[in-house]
Amino acid sequence: CGAVLTFAAALPLFASEYRVNVMITAMIYVVLGLGLNIVVGLAGLLDLGYVAFYAVGAYTYALLNYHYGVGFWLALPLGALIGAVFGILLGIPVLRLRGDYLAIVTLGFGEIIRLILENWGEFSFGPSGIANIPRPSLFWMEMTRSQGIVFMYYLMIFLAIFTIFVVNRLQDSRLGRSWLALREDEIACQAMGIDR
Repeated sequence: CGAVLTFAAALPLFASEYRVNVMITAMIYVVLGLGLNIVVGLAGLLDLGYVAFYAVGAYTYALLNYHYGVGFWLALPLGALIGAVFGILLGIPVLRLRGDYLAIVTLGFGEIIRLILENWGEFSFGPSGIANIPRPSLFWMEMTRSQGIVFMYYLMIFLAIFTIFVVNRLQDSRLGRSWLALREDEIACQAMGIDR
């Protein structure tokens, strides 16, 4: 584990910007995969529209920055908050569904978000997306392109490690054990007093 962390910390020193960018993208997918593992693996809910919440958060950040000039450090938690709000709004009516029905509803939600973002050009700039979003700054110090890439790399390492820590703590918590039990046998859990 220590050797992997040392290698990961030293990667920007000898790798090209392209490889560092690939690692940033890979760590974004690691964070997304860990979150999906909570829903599908731990709770046993087949969520096929999980990436829609990622899209909502990403576009919230991009639109706030583009239209209102909101900086990275303020727009990042706002994007996460709006993505969570969409998750709650979808989760309240559909969490009573199971199996194929839940999969169909979440897949439909994901497709609705995708179609809105692709076709509502005035809002989301269509399939080409939103360009010219400024790089994040560190303590309001502007960085060059290469410095910004290295900064994002280390930020994503931190977020990936933080996500692994939270997922492990959640899995070992009382709530995590309840989700595992619900995944295995929902009727037995209800008989034991574990609420859905």
